[in-house]
Amino acid sequence: MTSARSGSNQLLEITPDEIRKNPDNPRMIFREEEMNELLESISEVGIQVPITVYEDRGYVILDGERRWRCSKRLNLPRVPCIVHPKPSKLENLLMMFNIHNVRVQWDIMPMAYKLGEIRGLLSKAKQDNSPKALSTITGVRMPTVKRCLELLELPQHYQDLLMEESKKPKGDQRITADLFIEINKAYNVVERYVPESLAKIHKSEFVDSMVDKYRSGTVGSVIAFRDLSKLARAELAGVEREEAIHAIKKLVHTPKYSVDDAFKDTVEAAYEKRDMLGKIESMAERLGEQKDLIRKSPELKQALAALGKRIDEVIG
Repeated sequence: MTSARSGSNQLLEITPDEIRKNPDNPRMIFREEEMNELLESISEVGIQVPITVYEDRGYVILDGERRWRCSKRLNLPRVPCIVHPKPSKLENLLMMFNIHNVRVQWDIMPMAYKLGEIRGLLSKAKQDNSPKALSTITGVRMPTVKRCLELLELPQHYQDLLMEESKKPKGDQRITADLFIEINKAYNVVERYVPESLAKIHKSEFVDSMVDKYRSGTVGSVIAFRDLSKLARAELAGVEREEAIHAIKKLVHTPKYSVDDAFKDTVEAAYEKRDMLGKIESMAERLGEQKDLIRKSPELKQALAALGKRIDEVIG
């Protein structure tokens, strides 16, 4: 065994059987294909970055669980470890967040669970546990913290579903956190602009309906729910409020009725008209500003003449 001291930490060679995984590790998903890549690297060159542990009836991992798992598979006799003093529960969680802050981000549902634990510990200690405080002490960006806290508000069966999906290779994951984030955004916009459409519709019923549409293929992509937000703001596009309310209710209660169907039935033409008007007004303004250039350019004159004929044909 070799050892070296650096401040209060030690560098030791430890047998893998003396080490155990950390139950508070926010990295809860270990995909096989990712593990195999690391396994191959370690089998060729060994463990180049020491595992970080603390002593507690043996050693508990703070950083390096994948390296430790590979060492077990390869039956390595010893692994290099940096030994830290034993942290408190809160220190343990925060240390792992900060160790991994500059690396590839963890899967979001496991991260959400651990952020929830930190929030609970801060609350118990009567400390600030706001999203801003969580972002500051963990190093996780504020938008990610908010996304995680939204996921913790989901019914448990959806949280379990996201955990199961997270175990699959990324390309095979069908149900992701983005689905629930987009559905939640759409719900919030509907609730703000046309709350009447949600009368007698609980949020859980709304979410269940949208998830079912996505899983059945009635809604083809998670970003399709953004059109539902546009539908909820129908009045801003000049569409009668009642049309939007009727379409949203139909969307929730009719399984085969898609977001695209509802959008086309109500606001698509209105948004298209608004878009065209904006472009026409912008072009008219630009033409007025470029009179001299147009007069000097036969190509522009010809193009504008052709455009004028086309406009005459369209408007009759």
